[in-house]
Amino acid sequence: MAEDNEGNQGIYYSDVIKRTLYSLIVVARPKSSKDYAWSIIKRLLAELKTDYDFLKYIHIDEIENLEDTMDDITVMSSLNDIEPKKIGQAIQNIIDIFKTRMGNKAGYFFLTEFKETLGNEYHSIIKEMGVDLRLIELQSKIYGWDSGKHKIKDKFDSNIAYIEKKDDV
Repeated sequence: MAEDNEGNQGIYYSDVIKRTLYSLIVVARPKSSKDYAWSIIKRLLAELKTDYDFLKYIHIDEIENLEDTMDDITVMSSLNDIEPKKIGQAIQNIIDIFKTRMGNKAGYFFLTEFKETLGNEYHSIIKEMGVDLRLIELQSKIYGWDSGKHKIKDKFDSNIAYIEKKDDV
């Protein structure tokens, strides 16, 4: 890392979290409403402040005043003084919970679309910070039905996983 408060590409962590939050909004907008996506982010940040005190450095404009741009998110530079792995844990939880709260609206390719919207440079940085999009994807496959109506289950008498086809009701 170039400096304690920058990722390896010289991008500040405050910019990384801002870009991450906005990328979630951009991917969610066509699947829901603009206001719904923004309200999920606002609620998530408020709820997760108990676990990640540094989220207090993030402010999102009031829903009725949003211009629906990245400028609606303000991240104070104080966030850059936080340990990158802690920020990464918060980002991982935000992405995971956001996807869960979007429910079926998120769609099967939500994380793929998110990664494309985020961009390779920012994806590399969050990966270095400990964010594992593949883990989120695997967890959603394990805990729920995928778009092919398959559920992955553990076979209890061995450590082999198998796929069960969901019957159409």
